[in-house]
Amino acid sequence: MCEEKTAVIISAGTELTEGIIQDSHVRFLSSELTSLGFAVRRGVQLPDDAALYREELARACRDACLVVLTGGLGPTTDDLTREIVAEAAGVPLEFHPEAWQALQERFKGRKVSDTNRKQAMGPRGFTLLPNAHGTAPGFHGAVGAALVVALPGPPSELRPMFAQGVLPLLRERFGGPGPGDILWGTALMVPESNLEEALRKCLRQGVTWGTRVDEDRIVFSLRGGTGEEREAFLKDLMELLHPVRVRKGEMKPAELLTDALLLRHATLVTAESCTGGLIGKYMTDLPGSSRVFWGGHVSYSNAAKTRLLGVEERIVQEHGAVSEETVSAMARGALADSDADAAIAVTGIAGPDGGTPEKPVGTVWIAVALRGQSCQARFFSFSGTRDMVRRRSAVASMLFAESQLLGREFLDTRTKW
Repeated sequence: MCEEKTAVIISAGTELTEGIIQDSHVRFLSSELTSLGFAVRRGVQLPDDAALYREELARACRDACLVVLTGGLGPTTDDLTREIVAEAAGVPLEFHPEAWQALQERFKGRKVSDTNRKQAMGPRGFTLLPNAHGTAPGFHGAVGAALVVALPGPPSELRPMFAQGVLPLLRERFGGPGPGDILWGTALMVPESNLEEALRKCLRQGVTWGTRVDEDRIVFSLRGGTGEEREAFLKDLMELLHPVRVRKGEMKPAELLTDALLLRHATLVTAESCTGGLIGKYMTDLPGSSRVFWGGHVSYSNAAKTRLLGVEERIVQEHGAVSEETVSAMARGALADSDADAAIAVTGIAGPDGGTPEKPVGTVWIAVALRGQSCQARFFSFSGTRDMVRRRSAVASMLFAESQLLGREFLDTRTKW
């Protein structure tokens, strides 16, 4: 065992170094490893270049007791991770029949290309990590004194594999906090800088934190101190930022809304304008969403609002497409045209163009209508890029609907978000 728990993260893929896709792995893995007591020395991005990969892996194994590799586990010739690690460990690659069988089962009903056999290979003596969400298993084993862990590139595959296969391994091998020694929380509709400022204000002796930014939330961890001190820290943070915006545990906004709908035995219909179907996407990303999600409209143009949702042309002409009157009519129309019990409607100006002095970019109206009850609407003013405004609008919509379903107080939304 290393005297000091150190780690290096290497993300492989030319698509990363050329900026085609954004690497979110270093932030995620650094937060997770720091929570386990590791000092992360660096995170490196490499193109699909064998010489560079070979050199960086050798350096990492000299500098750290844990090296985490991401990507390069696909079936093509530029997926180099298996070969590079086997070479560094001084072992050949070997075929794993059980991995090949699992891959064939995943492709059931389709022909499996011979090139996919590469994904059933691994360095001899290394242990495979099953991939329940994709075709490429990961693996772990020793390269010199370092433990090397290889994970697939897609986040939807990497994160479950890390949680299910790697975390238990690291706790067993290196020790560190157990699951009960870390308090996890979620911040919603809170910019990262504002969350950091709030965390500092709630500082308690011995308690430290780490954060991980996802597209619809920020997940944070509280560690150190006693369990009572971590709970008190979280309570202070909730009071400072509002319980709607800070939750205990790792919770997605769609999960919170789904739980509220299930509690009410209710289903949801959506009427989306500026979010373009994003609320529906978040809801249907969750397994079993058919229990609560009736369906939705992407009523982007004024004509769509009129024809699909029955919004009177007079309302749009008198008050504008982005208004309390229009968004309320959208929600009522969606509810009337469905068998759902609740409706969310959202309309706004996501930018970068289209704003006016009276309704600048970031102006958004959200309405929630519950069958048999009145329709409630709220004004929001979001900052950021077009993508940020759209995502923040979708998150705010789901949290507003959750509050209405549970009869809870919502936020004062007349401030900039």
